[in-house]
Amino acid sequence: MAESLLQRTKTKIYLHIANWKQSVLRTMQILSFIVSVITIAAIIIYHGCYLSAPVISFIRGLVYLSLAFYIVKYFVLMFYSLHKIEYVKKSWFECIIIAILLLHFIMYWFFGWDLFNFHRYENAYILCIQLYFFIIMLIELSKVSTFLGKMNLSPPVLLMSSFFILIVMGTILLVLPRMTTHPISFTDALFTATSASCVTGLTVLSTAHDFTIQGQVVIMILVQLGGMSILSFATFFTTFLSRSFVGLRYQYMVRDMVSANKLSDSFSLLRQIILFTFVIEASGVLMFYMYWRTTGFFDGTGTTFFYSLFHAVSAFNNAGFALWDASFNDAQICNSFFPQTIIMILVFLGGIGFVTISEFFNPAVIRERKKYRWKKLSPGTKIVLLTTFGIIIVGSLLFFALEYNNSLAAKNTLIDKIFACMFQIISGRTAGFNIIDVNAISIPGMLLVMIIIFIGASPGSTGGGIKTTTFFVLMKSVMATIKGKQHIEFDRKTIPFSLVDKAYSIVVLSVGIIFASVFVLTLVEPETNFINIMFESISAFTTCGLSTNVQAAFSDMGKLVLIVDMYIGRIGTLTIAYALGQRNKESRHTYPETYFMIG
Repeated sequence: MAESLLQRTKTKIYLHIANWKQSVLRTMQILSFIVSVITIAAIIIYHGCYLSAPVISFIRGLVYLSLAFYIVKYFVLMFYSLHKIEYVKKSWFECIIIAILLLHFIMYWFFGWDLFNFHRYENAYILCIQLYFFIIMLIELSKVSTFLGKMNLSPPVLLMSSFFILIVMGTILLVLPRMTTHPISFTDALFTATSASCVTGLTVLSTAHDFTIQGQVVIMILVQLGGMSILSFATFFTTFLSRSFVGLRYQYMVRDMVSANKLSDSFSLLRQIILFTFVIEASGVLMFYMYWRTTGFFDGTGTTFFYSLFHAVSAFNNAGFALWDASFNDAQICNSFFPQTIIMILVFLGGIGFVTISEFFNPAVIRERKKYRWKKLSPGTKIVLLTTFGIIIVGSLLFFALEYNNSLAAKNTLIDKIFACMFQIISGRTAGFNIIDVNAISIPGMLLVMIIIFIGASPGSTGGGIKTTTFFVLMKSVMATIKGKQHIEFDRKTIPFSLVDKAYSIVVLSVGIIFASVFVLTLVEPETNFINIMFESISAFTTCGLSTNVQAAFSDMGKLVLIVDMYIGRIGTLTIAYALGQRNKESRHTYPETYFMIG
């Protein structure tokens, strides 16, 4: 009798689950999104505005209620899962967190035991919970991406939209009262958010003095997200659209962007990017922290760690933001060669691209090269390294010769001058950190720097510019034309003319945009020196960030011109062209060839 009753109960439960599962899942998903948005808005208000004690208590209570909702949601979804053990295995992280919270709750309310000393470290717990909600919000937003296929958005439009949303969110955060030491205009907030999201480093405000610790954290987060966006946004959406036809389109986009040999290579891309970013930045933070702690450069462990974290993130993402007004030419830091060396290493690694880093540090790739001796570095990696080192060596020598008696005159010894040259070319090429006074550079030196930052970093990196591979292809094309060759070759392989056409298109579009920017700036900023206008335009478009600091005095119109430059430069000229233009199918027939005079 008891067994029969138990069997009937199980049957009713299974029928209930089968009938209501989809409705419950859909309802919980909608409620989760609503709760996440409300909680994130409350957290933003909590950190961004000056609030009274009752409002602070209300927001904390709201955060706890939201956490309770997610605990309830977890058990509801477990109940409506037919395979509960598999459900727990897949959601093991949430399960551990919920188990700890429930254990603490039971011990405290029923036995009076504060296992984790909660009331003493309540602010730290609140911060951890808020961070947890940010992660939940990203997960909930990622689920919305499954509907993007129905909107038929092209990959370029999706990429443009992702950066636009990031800039808008950053601007909203930076205009909040607690983000700055004094009220700032919307244009200045938009400029700073764009510069951080596009990892440029141009500033119209002092990062150290005009922004509070909360504002500096927002800038650092924007830099981190912006530096990874070119690849991670694409791979992010690919992951959630991989089971549909639309997903294949995004997979092909990611494959082309990173020059992967197989479509399946794109699936592991996001994991590699996150892993390499974490390891490299963590190493930079550790080295900065150990040096500054042993030298007693800062007062307090917290300040030392924050400066270490901020500059490691800024350097690897080639952003150029620094917590000194004169960057690394500040009197406090200009003679500290160790942190400047770490900056150069981080900028170099961030500028050569994740694919190149993978070929050197990915254990699977290293084992494969050891197993198969014939397997060598890919042509793309060879071109990146050859061009990068060539620019650094030749650029440093020319800069040393041109600036020995100009901007380098402030350096006392020969070693100081040589180090300053290397730092300025390596970090100034894509990141915008400076160790010399940029306004002291001669006009020939300025022209040299403009050429170097116009070339910029490498594909798939955190830096900007037309990219080293584009410059390499152009030079090979020019040499082939001079020698009368019909094919462009490198490393016993032929470079297809489709790449040559793409390289020329990138350069022509880039020069056109810079020319338009300079033209408009000469109209709206007539009192600014022409060389400075050209330098700022190129620096903004290439997301370099090296600056003569004249942009701080620009009008709102002048700042908007630089904002557009930074946005287009970070997205890429071809991406903008593909997004705005209409792609026509290639016709099957061709017209007869014609010849006319060129040059």
